[in-house]
Formats: sequence, C-alpha cells, structure tokens
Amino acid sequence: MSTGRRHVTRTMLRVATWLLAAWFTPAAFAQDRPCDVTLGTNQIDYGRLSRATLPADAYGGFSLPTRTVALHVRCSEPRDMVVFFRGLAAAAEDFRFTGQGRFALHLRDGVLDGARVDLAQVDHQAGVPGEVGRALAWRPGQGLAPWAGGSVARGRDFSALMVIEATVDEGALRVSDAARWSATGSIDIGPAAESPDLTLQADVQPGRCDVDVLRHLSFGQLRSTELDNRGASTPIPSKGNGQIQVLCDAPMPFAFRVRSDERTGSVAAPAGIATSYPAARLFGLGRTPAGQAIGSYVLRWAATATTDRGELRAITSSDDGRSWSFAGDAVMASHAETERVGYVDTAASAAMGPAAVKALRVDLDATIYIAPKHTLSLGEEIQADGLVTFEIIY
Repeated sequence: MSTGRRHVTRTMLRVATWLLAAWFTPAAFAQDRPCDVTLGTNQIDYGRLSRATLPADAYGGFSLPTRTVALHVRCSEPRDMVVFFRGLAAAAEDFRFTGQGRFALHLRDGVLDGARVDLAQVDHQAGVPGEVGRALAWRPGQGLAPWAGGSVARGRDFSALMVIEATVDEGALRVSDAARWSATGSIDIGPAAESPDLTLQADVQPGRCDVDVLRHLSFGQLRSTELDNRGASTPIPSKGNGQIQVLCDAPMPFAFRVRSDERTGSVAAPAGIATSYPAARLFGLGRTPAGQAIGSYVLRWAATATTDRGELRAITSSDDGRSWSFAGDAVMASHAETERVGYVDTAASAAMGPAAVKALRVDLDATIYIAPKHTLSLGEEIQADGLVTFEIIY
C-alpha cells in the first residue's frame, strides 16, 4: 500500500468516526446520563429501645413503629423504572435488621409523570410481573416498577411511598452493654442512576433486672359473725401493705404487668356494694372445701415509688406501652394483657414512658370482698388465698 493511500484511509476513518459521533452520541448521552434518585430521609432512627416501651406480638417479638419514606426518581429521558432495594436478606420476604431482627418493605401510591399507576413485581428489568397492585411487598432480589397497559411503564418522573415495618426478637433486647443496631440498604434502578442509601438504626439499652416480693399482703382473721347479714359482700382492707423490689445492673426503663391471676377461676364479684369493678380488675380468693368461690379482691399500685433517683410518680399504659399517661393517684391493678404501670420523675415526662432506674421499691395494698354470707358453707375454717404473678418489662 502506498503512502498516499494510507493517508486517504486514515482521513476516511476520521470522517466516519465524526459522523457516528454526530448521529449517535446524543442517544448514548441520554441513556448514560444519571437519573436523580432521592429519598425523603436517608436515615430511620428508632431511638432508644427497651422491653418497657415496645409492644410484644403473639410470637414473643417486638414491633417497632411503622415508618414511611418518600421515594422520587427523575430522569432526563423516558425509561423503564424497575426499582430494587439492595439489602441483606433475612428470609424470602424480609431484610435483616441485626442478628435477631428483620424489616419488611412495601411500596405504595405510585405516580408516573403525574398519573397514578399500579405497581408490578418483576425479577429483572422489564420482566414478567409476578403480582400487580397499588401497594406491593418489596422483597429481596425482586424489583418493583410502575405498570400500565399490561407492561412496565416508561417515564421520566416516578414517585412512591416506602413503608417500613421492623420487628426484633425478645432475646435481642437482652444486652449487657449499650448497643447500636444499624442496617443499610440502597435504592437501585440500574447503571443510569446513583444508588442512595437508606439506614435503619436503634440504640438498645443494656442491663438485667430482678424482681422480688419483700412483703406479702395480709388481712388477719375474720369471724363469720362479722360478715354482712344483708346479702352483700363484706369488704376488708389489708392490714399491711405488700412491697415489691426491682434491682437492675444498669439504669433501665421498665414497667410492671400482671402476668396472671393464679386464682382466676374463683372470682366472686362484689355484690350489694356501691362500687363495681371491671372483670379485669378483680382477682380470685380461691374456693371453700365445698367448692364455693370465697370472693374477690382488688389490688392497687402506690401512687409513688422509692428509687435510686428519688421518689417517682405512677404512670399507666393500656395499649402495651405504645402510649403513657400520668396516673395522679394509686393505680388499680389489672390482669388484662395490655395494661402496664411504670414510674417517672414528673407528670410532664409521662408521655416518654418509664424512667430509667437501677433500684425501685413500690408498695401495694388491696381490699378483699368476701362473698355474701348465705353463699358460703361456714361450718369450718376457710382460708382466703389470693395469688398473682407479676412481671417486669424492660
């Protein structure tokens, strides 16, 4: 090949390269130009966790508050919007949050270029959908995409809401030192966009607490002649308060709950008195040798407790510790599973839940109601024997 011909060949090559650039570069530039992917927040902070402030589910786990995060994808040119969440899988349905926790994701309320759209589950870009709906679970390894007209819809602007539901096992909260849980995943729509991270974190309170009964309630002896003769129950206040002590190896927020009434089948509700009580606040006193219910009693937590932080005041929760309110007076105990009693510094701090203490002592008093005299066989001595099991939740 001559020198002149080599020169012509190189010139033609340059022209061809220039023409390709002129014709195809805009399309390649649009495809490779990053999309903007943003989240309403990049961090979900559950704050301080303890067994006293979390509601337990039927399987012994604890549910963290549900959180919602806005997702927004904006691209310069229309494209498929298949979005993946890349995180460490806990199972086929969930992502891992600590060694004994998990979180589930759902995507809902999809909007593509200003129009509401369904969502579809796909296993890869523009794949065949496994499920279509307005709100779908977002599983490990599975993408979600806007769906319209029987296929993955293309667009420039896509938004939706991410719903995060996290749970942890009870054992995960039993730590000896303060610990921070953290799990991070990222939003992935392919190489045409950066992948923003989403982090979940929580601070777990350490410590172990032991509870002991320092003093039992007593009522002394009662003669049958002292019972009401008009068909009503006979009320008898306790002669001495009971007392419970809790000792923790570190400051811990905890609450009391009545685990069970061990005489629950022997409750005889008070009769012929001005006051009535809900069934959950009545505890049994056992039965006579003839099988008759002896009566019932009500139990009250003291309005104040003595602690290593000084005197604290009673607060109550009726929804498994989700919310708390100031009691202002003694608190009547309940064997309903959702009822809890705790203690705080001031009424103003009641909504925050129980205060963290290392040592606490609290008194309990009670009133028993002996069943109407005519319902009992009183030919021999009868022992009224109530028994209740408490637990502390921290």
